[in-house]
Amino acid sequence: MYDLKTISGKASAKNRLLESIGQTNHVLLNMATDYNARSLAKDLLAYFTTNPNAFEVMIFKRNKVIQVKRVSVENHDFIKKFILFYHK
Repeated sequence: MYDLKTISGKASAKNRLLESIGQTNHVLLNMATDYNARSLAKDLLAYFTTNPNAFEVMIFKRNKVIQVKRVSVENHDFIKKFILFYHK
């Protein structure tokens, strides 16, 4: 089961992710706006740090799907890798 969150504001991903804590361990973000990749990476880090039960966040960005699992966030260069992949 996924918790669907549509991101339409420039700084709303973190709040929307934190809202899902306790509902499910899988979140689907529908990116309805251009969102800064570095900010989103930091929001994902905050979400996984705050929610020890979180397993996965799927990001729908136009016609691309980005899968972020806890294990990838624990990598020391996650932010760099995420930014590169987000802009591909």
